Parts: sequence; structure tokens; C-alpha cells
Amino acid sequence: MVDLSGRTAVVTGASRGIGAAAAEHLARHGARLIILCPSAVQGRAAAETVRRRVVAAQVDSVACDLADLHQVRKAAERIVGLVGGRLDLLINNAGVAALPLTRSPSGHEMHFAVNHLGHFALTGHLLPALLKAPRPRVVNVSSVLHWLGRCRPGGPHPSRRYHRWWAYFDSKLANLLFTQGLAAWAQSHQLPLRAIAAHPGLVNTTLGSSALRADGRDLEARLLERMQARWHSPSQAAWPLVRAATDPRVAGGEFLGPGGRWEWSGPPLRVRAARRARDPDAVERLWRLSQRLTGHPFPSSGWPSPKGDR
Repeated sequence: MVDLSGRTAVVTGASRGIGAAAAEHLARHGARLIILCPSAVQGRAAAETVRRRVVAAQVDSVACDLADLHQVRKAAERIVGLVGGRLDLLINNAGVAALPLTRSPSGHEMHFAVNHLGHFALTGHLLPALLKAPRPRVVNVSSVLHWLGRCRPGGPHPSRRYHRWWAYFDSKLANLLFTQGLAAWAQSHQLPLRAIAAHPGLVNTTLGSSALRADGRDLEARLLERMQARWHSPSQAAWPLVRAATDPRVAGGEFLGPGGRWEWSGPPLRVRAARRARDPDAVERLWRLSQRLTGHPFPSSGWPSPKGDR
């Protein structure tokens, strides 16, 4: 890793799992951190954990429920104030999985709302601060399971066809489509911003199993936890995110993940995304839908549409 002294990074979902591990890796190499967590209590605890493990760490926390677009805007304003108007790195890591059908305050399916729309809006609101940095980056965290996702023209699937895992897979595909869209948008505007995607492989965390237990699906939760116990640790799983965030050789639009068999674990390498994650029509549809649903946090002009702006 390069020396990150003088750079400021925002990491969402850094209270536990790979987000917490990535934040610690960045702090150890000199980055100033802003941790975004659902509650102020979680944020303070996460910041204190980083300070305890990295004595010289500079870390602040901001509370934000990514499902609430009003909170996302307010959190972005708070972050801009903390960083003095300039931000070097944004890691969009927070996520939910295996939820029963749940709606955000704006009425969007919760996996789509948190895993994609919240991060789309946050990135757009922080764009002016990112563009004041000489080499800004946005890292969107997807999943090896994005291969099972689908891009649905009208947005997430209707309630009558809802399945908790398919909704999660769809949201992880959306993370990759957003990365491609952001990379194309930056290129069309001749901006130095690099948008990069990463996935951690299969990780030993409570993601998914905690939601299953909360929904009374204890047998499914136990089966998932047995599998998770064999997967690699959050500290190891965070390395694709960290490389995507710091390696100067990684270009915009690339996708990093564990380089082992099936991409379940291993060193952080460039990996292949599903063809549908690189479909320019799907990229454009999702970008336009996300702009509309989040109140157009990105400037609307200049989108490099394969069919021309309409």
C-alpha cells in the first residue's frame, strides 16, 4: 500500500465486517477516516475501535441510514464540513442481505435502497468535494454473487415475485452497473475521478444470517453460519477493497476480487464481471432510474448515452 498521509477517506458500513477491516487498513497507512454508520452509537464505537488499534488514527464518524435519502443528503453535508470541502476516497461498502420484503422511507425495496440508491445519492452529493482532490476515487463493493443478479428495466421486481436472496443479487449487480456508469460519466466530462468495483469473496460475517434470525428463520441461519465459518476473515476479505482504493495502477471501471478458485478467497486481483454487468443499455437505464429516484444528485447533462441523450 502507498502512504496515505494527507488523504481523507469515507467508508460506509465500517462498524463491523469488511468495512471495519478496510477502515483499519487505511488508518494504518496514514489516511484520515470518516466512518459512516446507521447510528451515532455505532459510529462512535467503530471510531473508538480504530483509535484503539491504530494509536495515531485520525477518525470521525457520521450517522446515516442509507435507506433514507434525506439523511444521505444531510450526512454528505456533514462530511463536506468535516473534510473542509475536499475528499480523496469514498468506499461504498455498507449493505444488507436476506431481508424480508421491506420498504425504505421513499417506498423502495430495501436491498436496492441501501445497497445501491443510498450509495448512488451519497456519491453524487459528495462529487464536488471529490473533484477538489487531485486523484479522487470511488470504490463500490459488489459480490461474487452478482452473476445471479438481473437488471430489471422498471427497477426491482414487484412484491408478488419477491425473494430475499434474488433481491440481494440484483442489488450487487446494480453496484457494478453503477461503477460502469460513473466511470463513463467521469470520462465523458474528462474528470480525474476513478470509479472502481471490488468484491470480498465469501466472508465470515453475520451478513445475511442476522436478518434470517430476526425473521425467525433459525434453521436457514444456522446453515448459513456453518458455511460462513469456513470462509475467510473480514481482514483478508477487505484487501480487494483496499487495493481498489489505493493501487495507482488500477484504472477506472476495473473490478477487483480474490484471485483464488471461484473467487471465494485469495489475493486481490482483477476479476471478470458478468456480461450483463457491462451492458451499456443496462448501465444507462439504471443511471437514469437512479437519478430520478434520488432527485438527480449528479448533473444531468453530458451523459455518454450509447443512443444519444433524449
